[in-house]
Amino acid sequence: MRRIGIAGFQHETNTFSNTPTPLENFLNQSGFYPELLAGKEMLKFAEGKVNIAASGFMVDAEKNGFTIVPLVWTGTEPSQPMKIDVFEHLMGLIEKAIVKNQPYDGIFLDLHGAMVYGDLQDGEEEILRRVRAIVGDIPIVVSLDLHGNINKESFNLATVMVGYRTYPHVDGFENGQRCAAVMNYFLRGGTLYKAFRQSPFLMPATTQPTTKEPAISLYALLPEVERWEGVVSATVMEGFNACDLPHTGPSVFTYAIDQAAADKSADFLLEGMLEREAQFSVEMYPPEEAVEKALQMAEGIDNPVILVDVQDNAGGGSPSDTVWLLEAIVKRGVRRAAVGVIWDPRAAELAHAAGEGAQVQIALGGHSLPGHNPFEAEFKVEKLHEGGFLGTGPMVKGRTLNLGKMAQLRVDDIRIVVSSDRMQALDQSLFRVVGIEPGKMAILVLKSANHYRADFGSISGGIINVDAPSAILEDPSKIAYTRLREGVRLKGKGPEFHKS
Repeated sequence: MRRIGIAGFQHETNTFSNTPTPLENFLNQSGFYPELLAGKEMLKFAEGKVNIAASGFMVDAEKNGFTIVPLVWTGTEPSQPMKIDVFEHLMGLIEKAIVKNQPYDGIFLDLHGAMVYGDLQDGEEEILRRVRAIVGDIPIVVSLDLHGNINKESFNLATVMVGYRTYPHVDGFENGQRCAAVMNYFLRGGTLYKAFRQSPFLMPATTQPTTKEPAISLYALLPEVERWEGVVSATVMEGFNACDLPHTGPSVFTYAIDQAAADKSADFLLEGMLEREAQFSVEMYPPEEAVEKALQMAEGIDNPVILVDVQDNAGGGSPSDTVWLLEAIVKRGVRRAAVGVIWDPRAAELAHAAGEGAQVQIALGGHSLPGHNPFEAEFKVEKLHEGGFLGTGPMVKGRTLNLGKMAQLRVDDIRIVVSSDRMQALDQSLFRVVGIEPGKMAILVLKSANHYRADFGSISGGIINVDAPSAILEDPSKIAYTRLREGVRLKGKGPEFHKS
C-alpha cells in the first residue's frame, strides 16, 4: 500500500472586499466549511459521501491501493485577503504535520485556486512551493474549485491539477475520485506530459453555471477530450473575477501520455471557450425594475420568482448584509416574499433577546458597505434557531451547518432570514430552519450568484439577476483592476484592460 498524505487549505479571496478573514473563521465552522480538522479527525470525510474532494479521495483510497495519512484540512467563507500571520499559522500546521508523518509516496492537496494573502500574494503558489520543498520529487495531485485563478508557477509546481466540472459545485466528491485515479495512474508508472492555456477574456459569474449555456456545452467537451487516445485528464477553469492579480481569469490544462496529445487537447478546449466568448456577457436589472419584472412574472404561476442579489454574495466575498432589494420590495408592498440570508449578528442577538412573537425595533443590515444605511423598522420575531442543522440540497446534503444565532424577522408580508455567520443562500434548509418554506413564496430574494440553482432551481418560476451594489461587481469591465495582465478582455467581446 502506498502512503498518501492528505491536506486541505481553502479560501476564495475577494481582493476588493472589506470583510475580514480572521484566524477564528478557519478554526471554527464557517458557513459551508467544517471546523479545522487535524489528523484522525479528517477521517470523518471517509465515512461516506461528502461534497468535498478530500472525501472522494479517501473513499476511493483502498481500491487504489493507498494508505491515507490525514494531515490538516481547513477552509472558510470567501472574504478579503488573509493577513500574513493567519496564513503562516495555518500553513505552519500543515508543514509541521507533513514533516512529522513522512515519508510519502504522494501528496493530495484539496485547494481552492483563488487564495490571496498578505500583499496580494498567490496562496496556492506558496502552498505548493512549501509542500514541494518538504516532500521533494514525489507526485503532488491537487483538487481545485473551477473558480481558481491559476498561474503558470502553480501549474508547474503541481504534478497534476484537477478542477471541478459543475457550478453549482455538486461534484466535489467526484473530483476527489478523479484525483485519486490520476494519482494511481502516475504511481503505477504512467507517463504524464502537460499543457497550460490561459483565456484572453474574463467570464462574468452569472454566465458561468454549467447547468445552462454557454458553460454547459463547454464543459461537455471534457469527457469528449478524455476519450481521445493518450489523454489522461482535462480541466476547464472559469476563474474568479473579484481578484486583482495578473493571472485572474479562466484557464485550461490537460495531461496526456505525450506532449502532442496534451497540446492538442488543450488547444481544442481553449478554442471551444473562444467560440462561445460572445455569450459570456452580462444581463442585470436595477432593484426597482427587477421587482416590477418579478411581479409580472409571478402572475398566474405557483412557483416563486427568484431575485438574485448577485453582488452581495457571501460566496464571493461580499458581506451579505446589503438591504437595497429588501427596501425595494417593502416599498412596492410585495406580498408572500422571503429574503435570505442577511448577515447581521447584532440583529440576531436582538431577536433572540426579545423572543419569538415579540415586536422589536432593529436597524437591519447595511453595516458593511461604505455609504449604505441599515433598513430600520419594527419587526416581528417569527422564529428563532441557534446551533446546528442538516443541509438537505445537493451541495450540502447530510452535512451539519451552523450559522450561530438565526432568526426569521417579518415586516409586512416579507420574511427575512438573519444569521450570525455568513453563508450564501445555496440550500433551502437555511430558510426552513427558521420556519420559512421557500416553495410557498411568490418572490424569493437570494443572496447568491449561482449556487442557489442546485437546490432552488427546481422550485423556481423564473430568475432575475439584480444589479444592487456590494463588494462584488458582476460586470468585470467595471472593476478597478490595477494588476491584471495587459490586454485581457474584461468580458466576452468586451473592452481590453490596459494599465494607465
